[in-house]
Amino acid sequence: MRPALLAAFFGIVLAGCAPHDIATGTCTNTMLSVHDEWTCKVKGDIVGRASSIEFDTESRNHVAEVSFTLQVTKGAVRVGYADLTGSQQIIVTPSEPANISMKTKMHPERRSFTMHFEPVNGPAEGLTGTVKYSTP
Repeated sequence: MRPALLAAFFGIVLAGCAPHDIATGTCTNTMLSVHDEWTCKVKGDIVGRASSIEFDTESRNHVAEVSFTLQVTKGAVRVGYADLTGSQQIIVTPSEPANISMKTKMHPERRSFTMHFEPVNGPAEGLTGTVKYSTP
């Protein structure tokens, strides 16, 4: 079991060393799972600048099935991701949380996919959520 790496906007940062104003994530996988299943918690007390989280796996499969839920308590966060049709983005606000299910292509060398987080019109507060993915 290896932890997912967090990719900051211009470099890789481990969760304990992440700046205080970006989205971060921590992941665990289901041991002995046939589909390499992962559950990740996304958090950002304050999202004041753009950042990315790279979700990785040991699987050699090319496609991941992903579901994620995200919410904020104040402000708005633009979330970018890619599904099988291409790049997508949504705006998460207190009145419009995200609840997405999709399939995405894995980056072949890194065996990962990435989600991008960016505050809209100033810092957002209270970003929380869950990202679940597997590589059947």
